[in-house]
Amino acid sequence: MDWYPESGETPLFRGVASFASGRAPMVAGKRWFRDDQGRDISAELVGWPPAPAHEKKGEKAAKAGRGLGILGKATAVVVAGTVELLSPGGGSNVNVKGPDGAHPTDPALEVEDFPVLWAAAGSTARTAPYQLDPDRRPDRSYRTDLQLTDQRLLVLGSASVQLPAEVVWDLPLDRVAGAVQHAFATHGADVTVTFTDGSWVRLDLGSKGSAAKVVAVLNGATEPVALNPAQQAAVDSWSSALPKPVEFVVNSVDAAAGIVSVEAKAHVGKKVVNAGSITLDAAGKPVLG
Repeated sequence: MDWYPESGETPLFRGVASFASGRAPMVAGKRWFRDDQGRDISAELVGWPPAPAHEKKGEKAAKAGRGLGILGKATAVVVAGTVELLSPGGGSNVNVKGPDGAHPTDPALEVEDFPVLWAAAGSTARTAPYQLDPDRRPDRSYRTDLQLTDQRLLVLGSASVQLPAEVVWDLPLDRVAGAVQHAFATHGADVTVTFTDGSWVRLDLGSKGSAAKVVAVLNGATEPVALNPAQQAAVDSWSSALPKPVEFVVNSVDAAAGIVSVEAKAHVGKKVVNAGSITLDAAGKPVLG
């Protein structure tokens, strides 16, 4: 895929992105598109091709999921301003978590429902491109990338890494209010991007490192994180055996101490795979967690 910034524009992040999909049993592998009243608006999204309708799994499937340590069927209620989960028998289910120990932070939108677009009529999120939806893409090989610069948020699409990228969404960065990374996600890589009009989208960015970088940029850290010469030499040595081409996502771990994490993304055919990560101190030495 090819894409080039405008003159004076600094690229800050690029990585695979798509609408997220649910993790809890009732919504596993599924997603919905809703207005600010919670109505399904799939048929109202202008220019979007049809896609298979997603239905929540029944009680039998939910119970099977509970056996895996994930929440089964439950009811979300507001109690004293917070969301509680009530089991079918009426008791509070206080141990909602996935196999990795992650808990949903908003059970009403992660367990009982799973919207990935929340948008009133005329809002920014309604302009999101259908290509982000795996169920609506032109073909299975089509890929979408999130591209962030110090000025814009873009979504790039292409049917092949050999073809130039098509810009399918282009927004000024000042229309983004902020972003949040969600622990309760298939890859730990879900990010909700909220716009200044209150609408939002939930994206799967493929890896925790990518999600952390996107959240940092969209919450105002628009200065690129640069490696010093010692860190660059360490990364060059560490990545020498990785398949090429390879891209790196660099995140600041401790700005005062100069500690950074570097995540490698290797291009293998038409796929981009996570090829490992390393955390380095200011001297280029690995920091062991």
